[in-house]
This record gives sequence, C-alpha cells and structure tokens, in this order.
Amino acid sequence: MNSNHIYGSVRVLFSLGCIAFFLNAAVIAQPALNISGQVTDSEKETPLMFAQIALSNSTIGSVTNEEGRFFLGIPEDHLKDTLVITYLGYECVRLAVSGLCGSTSLIKMKSKEFNLKEFEFVALTPEEVLRRAFAGIPVNYGQDSLILTAFYRSQKYAGKKLAEFAEAIIEDLKTGYFHQNTMRELQEVASHSNLTHLVKGRVVSDTTLVNSMGDVGKMAGCLGCIFMQDIVELSFRTILDEETFKTYSLRMEELGKPEGGRIYHIWFDQSHKNQKGYKGELFIDGTSFAIMQIKRSVSFMAFYKYEKEKYRKTYTINNIPGWIAEMPLINQTLNYSNRDNGWYLSSIRDEQWVTFTLQSTGQKIRMGYKNDLVVTDVSRNPQRLRSFRGDKKAGVKQRWDQLAGQADEAFWTSFNYLPVEEKLKKEITQIAK
Repeated sequence: MNSNHIYGSVRVLFSLGCIAFFLNAAVIAQPALNISGQVTDSEKETPLMFAQIALSNSTIGSVTNEEGRFFLGIPEDHLKDTLVITYLGYECVRLAVSGLCGSTSLIKMKSKEFNLKEFEFVALTPEEVLRRAFAGIPVNYGQDSLILTAFYRSQKYAGKKLAEFAEAIIEDLKTGYFHQNTMRELQEVASHSNLTHLVKGRVVSDTTLVNSMGDVGKMAGCLGCIFMQDIVELSFRTILDEETFKTYSLRMEELGKPEGGRIYHIWFDQSHKNQKGYKGELFIDGTSFAIMQIKRSVSFMAFYKYEKEKYRKTYTINNIPGWIAEMPLINQTLNYSNRDNGWYLSSIRDEQWVTFTLQSTGQKIRMGYKNDLVVTDVSRNPQRLRSFRGDKKAGVKQRWDQLAGQADEAFWTSFNYLPVEEKLKKEITQIAK
C-alpha cells in the first residue's frame, strides 16, 4: 500500500504482494487457562464487534468477532492478572482472571454519552490533530523492532458461495515505526519490514469452484501482505500525510472518553474526482494523539477515474477471456490498542468485492474475500528478534496448509483464535462435503 490514492490492479486487491514463510514452527507455550465469552451492549443486548480484550500488564490480547465472541489463552504467569475489555463509547470492564475459571462469560458493557462539559475547550482543526497524530507515531508505537504474533483468517467467495476458507497463526517482524516523508523512505521501510513466518496453517477449499474463478481464483493469498495495510507504519501519502490534506475534505467532532479525556473523531473524503482514493473515519486519542481506529472504504469520487482505466486489463474466468473488473468495493477497519503502556496494532478487517463484466455479452460475476487479522501478542525480546527467520519470497504459489505440512487440530484448541460465527460454520460445512 504505497499510496492512499492508488489501488493498483485487481491482482493487487486479491494478492497484495509476495511475502512467505519458513516452515520450522515456532515454539509457543501452552496456556494454563482458556477464557471464552461474548461481549454485548448491556441494554440492547446486541453483540459488540472488535471489542478489545487484553490482559493487564501484558501485550497479550484479542478482539471479538461479528457475534461479539472471543477466545483467549492465559499463560500461567498471568493467572492473577486482570482481563480488560474496552470498546469505543463504552465503560471499561475489568474482571479478575482467577474468577473466570475457564467458563464462558457473558460480558455486558454500558454505553456512555460523550460529554465534554468538564473540559476546557481547545479549538484544534482536523489538520492540526492529524499533524500531531503523525508527529507522535515514533513515540506512541515505538521505533524498536517488534514481532507481532497473530491469528489470520481468509475467506474467498465466488458470488455468494464460500470457495475457500483458510486460517493461520503467523509471526510478523516489523522494523519499528518512523516518519516517511518521501517515496524512497517508504520503499526502504516496505522492503525490510513485515517479514513473516508461518507457524501453522489450514485450508478448506472447493477446488473446482476456485479453479473456475480463473485468474482471480489462482491468486495466492499472501499471509504477510495484510500487515502492510498498517497505515501508521506505512503512512506516506495516506490521510496521515500532510501532503494529502489538500486532496481531502475533513470534518471533526470532539468526544469525551468514559474514563476521562477526549477523543477526536475525524471524517475524510477525497475532494477531487480526478483521483482514486478513500473516504473514512479516524478516532484519535486526545491525550497521546495515538490512532485508535481507522475505517476506510472506496470514495464514490473515485468512480470517474476508475471508469477511465478499467479497460486496460482483462481477466480469464471460467476459461473465458475478456472479463473486466468494475470499481472494487473495499471496507477496511484497523484497530490499535494500548497494551502494557504502549500502542500496538490490534486487528484488521479487510473486505473487498469486485464485479467482473464479460465485455462481449455483458454477463457479470461477483467475487471477493474477507480477511481478519488479530494480534494476540507482541514481543521486543532481543533474543527472539535475533533468531527470527522470515522472508518475502518463499511459498507464494502454495496454499497455507501445504506450507505448514500436515494438519494438527490439537494445536488450534490451545492457541488464541477468532471464534467462527454460526453462519460461517454452515458455509464451511458445505465446502467440506
């Protein structure tokens, strides 16, 4: 993701690069206690997706799925810690780990009206808030190298049918968070950061359906590429880059945090139709100016530019050449959380859909994918960093299970993962038949 204004080809949308992984699995300690539960609104009883689940005094954490459900393994040395659940606009919930006893917990969170009456009013423009957020990146997220351990799920769809379902545990080495002020600096970071190691992977696939997707179905899902969507790390020519401010319309409101302090809520959209870019929202902590959440989707203003360029590339689907890709529908949500007195990437939801049209007949086919990344732990341990082995070259044309070897179901029952929603379970069952 080198630019906030350039999508690249649809090939990039379905396979953002070529990072791959060594096969020697990392040694991961077995948890002493597994905690599962559901997080809901206390009044409406609706599930809260992307609620942050973390252990106090540690970098261990997870998030909830679309049903508000979560699973978290607790190491033995954290059995006396506190489980902290946070969600934007809701009061923080703290629970003693010792009282959860491995049972399934229903956690109800109380929403709280945003109130800034007690604050001294400080008039900042959206541009100034974004400048401060950009300036604070090295301090808030750290300039030292770090290893993110994450659970990753990918779903590939042909029309409305699930064609392939894949899950993986991966480790990603980032070289730290710095400012990028030129394309050369961005390329330098991108070339050295996000080296990825596959710990374990598994895939369920409808091979016939995937093959029928032609060029699109054959595109390998690059495990490490999703980390490159971290625009706090790769900020050049994104909404965080002051050089892009002139191409956006911005508006902002100030919100009060339930525990005190303020949050800056910024909406952005591209202001010119002669470019391809995004619209979305940012939530920025008013004290540290750390990015808490980013939501992005394709700006409708991008339609004009995309229409002029869509005929440059054609695709082969169902063994028929000549398909063109319409403007993609992209929705991304990136969450960052405060763990152990530092800010870290917490989760990424990336959903992309593309309608392909056969020029000769006008026939249309819709394809897409959903990707979920959940960071379950972070390490800056010097020994781990020195011994880490990952790269950007191997395994691009192999499936995740082929990279990881034989399936080991016992592994998944003891590692942090994102629970599968009931609707998705039924879809996976249909593939497995």
